[in-house]
Amino acid sequence: MKNNGSTIRIVSFDAEGTLASHAYSRSIWQEVVPAMYGELHGLAFEEAAERVFAEYATIGPGRPEWYDIGYWFRRLGIGDHVPVLEAHRTIISFYPDAMPVLAALQERFVLVVASSTPEEFLRPLLRDVEGAFVRMFSSTSSLGRLKDEAFYRWLCREMDAEPGEVVHIGDHLVRDYQSASLAGLGALYLDRTGQCCTALHSLVELLQHLGLAAIDE
Repeated sequence: MKNNGSTIRIVSFDAEGTLASHAYSRSIWQEVVPAMYGELHGLAFEEAAERVFAEYATIGPGRPEWYDIGYWFRRLGIGDHVPVLEAHRTIISFYPDAMPVLAALQERFVLVVASSTPEEFLRPLLRDVEGAFVRMFSSTSSLGRLKDEAFYRWLCREMDAEPGEVVHIGDHLVRDYQSASLAGLGALYLDRTGQCCTALHSLVELLQHLGLAAIDE
C-alpha cells in the first residue's frame, strides 16, 4: 500500500482507546488514587474523591501533567506509584481485535506505539503486547507535550522514515488524526462507538485499509 506515493512500512498505534480499553486508567485515577488519599487523611471515599477530582481540575487535560501518574502521586503525597500500577494490572483489558491484528501486521510492517500517556503508565499498560512493537513513543515523556504535528515529525525522524511511510491509527480526532495528518502521515481515525461514518470502527478494518485479508476476531 502507498501513502502520498510512498510505500507504507510503519504502522503506529495509539494506546488507550485503540489497543486497550480505558478500564485500567479509569480505575487508577477515579478509584485507587482517591481511596489512597482518603486513607492517608482519614476521609470517606466520597469526600476524598471530591478533593482529588478538584485537584485534577486545576490542571485539566490540555496539559501534560494531567497524564503524569508520578506527578499526581507526588502532589497528593500518596507514595510510590510503581507498585500501585503493578498491583492493579489485572484490570487491564485489551479490545478483542487488538492482539489478532497485531499478530497479522507484525510480520509485514514495523509496528510502533505513539501515545500521550507517560512511559511509567504506558509500559505496564502494554506489557502483554510490547513484543509486537519495535518502539513505544510517549510524547509527554520524551517531549513534554501532548501529541501534535511536531511530535509525529519527531517520531518519523526517530524511525528514519518519511512521513508518507507511516500510518497512524488512534481514537482522538485531534491528537491522533488531525495532528498526524498535518505531519504528513497516513492518519486513520478509530471510532469504536460507530458514530462517525467516515472513521474506522475496529482494528480489523485497518487490515483492509492496508490491503490485507480480514481475520476472525
